[in-house]
Amino acid sequence: MPLFSFGSKKSKVRKMIESEDIERAVNQALSDKKFLEALIELLEDDVPGIRGDAMLVLSEVISKESSTLKNKINDKFILKIIELSSQRNSYVKDNAMVLLNAMIQNYPEAMSKYRDKIAPKLIEMLEVGDKNDKAFALLMIKELKIKEAMPKVEELLEVQDKVILPFEGRKWVPLGEIAKEVLETLGGE
Repeated sequence: MPLFSFGSKKSKVRKMIESEDIERAVNQALSDKKFLEALIELLEDDVPGIRGDAMLVLSEVISKESSTLKNKINDKFILKIIELSSQRNSYVKDNAMVLLNAMIQNYPEAMSKYRDKIAPKLIEMLEVGDKNDKAFALLMIKELKIKEAMPKVEELLEVQDKVILPFEGRKWVPLGEIAKEVLETLGGE
């Protein structure tokens, strides 16, 4: 084993997450760029719980000091979070939704910069996702003002299936109600 480690801190971060030391991981990510980069690398981990915890830590980092993650926002990172928000594992899915929402709220300019790459993925979620995926995609479409999604949004206006999202006030809400809210924001009906 080398005397000095210059590589990734991925294994250290993984061990910290596995020991459920989330608060320490958040504090470390706030003060150490390599630790933060290792957290982002863990979004590719094979274990769903590790991916979910990594996103939980990243969301907490944003809530404590939003500037910490700002320079890490790029299209590859955003698209990875969108992909994870469609996972079957509810822990991964919920944490991805919370992280993506935090990114949109805290980095609107950065998110808008990649709007052209994000829009097709969100529209695809409206077409093939489950009802919760569709509801989440609707909220992101609303925030990013993706007007080209209006025809797909209109298709969901009459859907009465209730959705559960990991956001305040977004539990047991009819999908059509969210679609109507989004359409009003986009300038439709």
